[in-house]
Amino acid sequence: MKKQILLIFGFLIIFSCGPKISMALHPERLVLGMSKSEVISAMGEHIPMKIIGSKYYETGSIEVGQYYDKKLIVGQGWAEEIYYLYFFNNKLVQWGRPQDWQKEADRIYEIRIK
Repeated sequence: MKKQILLIFGFLIIFSCGPKISMALHPERLVLGMSKSEVISAMGEHIPMKIIGSKYYETGSIEVGQYYDKKLIVGQGWAEEIYYLYFFNNKLVQWGRPQDWQKEADRIYEIRIK
């Protein structure tokens, strides 16, 4: 019985000291100018980036990537995390959450109709 308790205690110590793997997105690690591969590594390779749009111009190409994840917030339930990332010629030029850009989209629309 004493050996079993020591064995269990030993396993708890060993496994609690191991590296912790975070399953969350990490947008705080993003820096403008990163390549797509650097962004994937920074955000976390456990959640794939989905390319949701692209367009070619004479000066280069634009690709829009999307990260989507759900996280559990204690006392609030599940919350969605969505990030859009804009790449110009394979370099990150803009990123953010969709609701962050709605104000800008509204402002742009107001300017265009004046």
